[in-house]
Amino acid sequence: MYALVNGQELRLGPIAFNYRMINDELEELEVDFKVTSQNYQSVPLAITEDVKILPARYDNPEYDPRFEYLSNITHQITETEVVFSHDKFVKPLQQIKDEYKLAVKPERKNKENTTITVTIQDTALTLSTSRENRLEFISKLFGNPGPYNFKFDNGIWLEITKADLEFIISAIDVKVQEAFDWELAKLAEIDACTTGEEVYAVEITPPVEPAV
Repeated sequence: MYALVNGQELRLGPIAFNYRMINDELEELEVDFKVTSQNYQSVPLAITEDVKILPARYDNPEYDPRFEYLSNITHQITETEVVFSHDKFVKPLQQIKDEYKLAVKPERKNKENTTITVTIQDTALTLSTSRENRLEFISKLFGNPGPYNFKFDNGIWLEITKADLEFIISAIDVKVQEAFDWELAKLAEIDACTTGEEVYAVEITPPVEPAV
């Protein structure tokens, strides 16, 4: 990165070496000099006593993005470079909560889209609780009176009745409702926190089990 300065005045930067922009600014300063695309090799480049192209860099403070953020860019011009930096600020507690809550919905969807085992006609069936699967069962329920020859996962065929469909849909709804109840409870748990550290201590994603 580079910067164009006029004494202690920052005219451009931090920018890539854009010689067209630099030349436009030199024209504004009424400096009779044109840089080329190769002049980056000569930086730091003193065009006049005050007008210079200097290397630029960021020197930001360390910060924890969970609880802090950087803003209000400042700069310091030296003889050899321009150093840019941001001030560090503490996030309001509500902002910390709102940002952390964004992780709750995706995890609820993971919990919502799982499988359950139900027993129909003495046959154990593993069923997906996905929205698509639910809609398929609901559509069948409101179709003709049945019974239906229905193919389940693993190639299992059963003749099922509307009562069987109602039982399946009810079992899926129970599992899905558990996921939504979990989401509501987690949001309430986050809202009850009084510090940022407490917010991030709320467990959303289950810890990964170590490999055996």
